[in-house]
This record gives sequence, C-alpha cells and structure tokens, in this order.
Amino acid sequence: MFSIPTWALVALGGHIANGAAFVIDKSLMSRSFKRAATYAGIVGLLGILALVLIPFGVQLPTTLGWVWMVVSGATFVLALWTFFTALSMGEASRVVPIIGSLIPILTLIGTASFLGERLMQNQAIGFSLLIVATIILAGGKAKSRLSRNTIIMAICAAVLFSVSFITVKLGYESDGFLTTFTISRLVGFATAFLILAFDTAALKEVKRAILPSERSSNGQRKGKRAALILVVFAQSLGAVGFVLVQYAISLGSAAIVNALQAIQYAFLVLVAFIFAKKAPNLLGEDLTLQTVIQKSIAIIIVAAGLWLVV
Repeated sequence: MFSIPTWALVALGGHIANGAAFVIDKSLMSRSFKRAATYAGIVGLLGILALVLIPFGVQLPTTLGWVWMVVSGATFVLALWTFFTALSMGEASRVVPIIGSLIPILTLIGTASFLGERLMQNQAIGFSLLIVATIILAGGKAKSRLSRNTIIMAICAAVLFSVSFITVKLGYESDGFLTTFTISRLVGFATAFLILAFDTAALKEVKRAILPSERSSNGQRKGKRAALILVVFAQSLGAVGFVLVQYAISLGSAAIVNALQAIQYAFLVLVAFIFAKKAPNLLGEDLTLQTVIQKSIAIIIVAAGLWLVV
C-alpha cells in the first residue's frame, strides 16, 4: 500500500500555507508597500517571535553550529530582499521560474557536497519532473524581456535561498531542530533591523503602516491598518509554512523538499482558476484554453514527480 512519509506530508502542508501567504503578499506588494526592503524587513522582524521557544529546550549551539545558524538566518532575509527586488523589477511569471527552478538544483549541489546526499534513481527522475513542473506552473504571458539587472537579482535570490537552506540543514544535523530554528530566526530579526536602518525609506513605510500620520484621513489610516493586519495574517500563514518546510528539511532531503515547491505553484494556479471571475487580476494569470491545458498537464507532472520522490 502506497504511503507518504511524514517529511513529505509536512513539506506539502508548508508549501500550501506559503502559497496562501503568497496570494496576500502579491496583493500587498502591488497596493500597499512600494519598496522590497519594507516587506523583507517586516517578514524578518517577525523572527523576534522565536524568543517564545527559548524555554522549550533551546541550548547553546556548538561553535560550528553558530556559523550555520548565523549564515542561514542572515541569508534568508537577504534572499527575501533580493527576491522582492527582482519581483519589483520584472514580471512574476518570468522571475519566479528562474528562482523556483534554481533553488532545488543549487540546494542539491550543496547538500551533496557537504552532507554526501545522493538521490536514488526514481527520486532523481521525480526531482527533475518537479523542476519542470515548477517552470511550467510559474510561467505565463510575458510582455517584455527581463533586464540584465533583474536576472542578476533573481539569480542572487536563488543562491541566497539555497545557502540558507543548506546551512540550516547543516545546523539541524549538528544542533537539532529547535535550537537551530530559534537562533537562525533571531539572526534574521537582527538582519531585518539592519536592512531597515540602511534603507530609511523602507523604515518610513513600516512606521506609516504601524503608526499612520495624524494628517492622514480616516480612510487612509484605516487602509494602512488593514494592510498591516493583512501583513500579520499573511506572515502568520507564512510562518506556519516556514516552520513546516524547515521541519521537513530537518527530517528529509533539503533538495527534494524545495523541489516540492511545485505544489505551491499548483495551489496558486487552482486559486487563480477558482477566483477568475471575482478577482481576475489577483495573481495575474491568463486563463485562456491554452493556459488551462498547459497548467493541467503541469499539475499531472507534479503528481508524477511527487509519487516518485516519496
């Protein structure tokens, strides 16, 4: 009888939660926050909530563990910054496939080099199918070519995300899940604080979201507060997704867990189909017959890839 391993179930739940958060993120990025550093800063600052985990068994890391945790926490927030910057410079339908397909490949190279990870033949085939599905699902109509700077930022984001995932996996191996997760999130908080200190315009956006100006109209203040509430809600979903994905990485292959991000894109496509009439511009999906067929085939490829990797 076919059964799905615990790490795969956890990873699937995490990617779906991240997909739901992305729907809100995309809406806020286009309407409420204009700077990439603003959103990356808010996400990173929420890492301070990891303090509540300290009484539950967080221990002083090993010397090498400190290195993995600091690098992982810092590069994750920097990756968010470069990712949102790339999104602001180019179309999501072209930026996301670059990042989404590079992350699992780079992560596999890293874990193979540092942890000796090797995929079995069926896992390698499933891994490849998930990457192909990621490219298809994240793709869409593109109105213009990406600039060289946009491509560079997208590649930088993929590299930084991969470094974060590789080092956090090394941290989990050396110091366990709870200690590594908690300290890396606190490092992420410190990194976000430095980003906002460096980008004063982003800091002003964060302040306006939290404490709207008295000169603003009631409608503007309510709009800012609503945006902030949505940020907190989205990042609560994102936090759940992040914890689940990180836990899945601690249990299984970091490369395969990242490749399962194709599930997130499949979820986003389904959301776009469901809300096509009520919110046609929610995710920027064109729902022509050709697109529907293309995405449907990609979802079948996801299912086949998932079956092979687990």
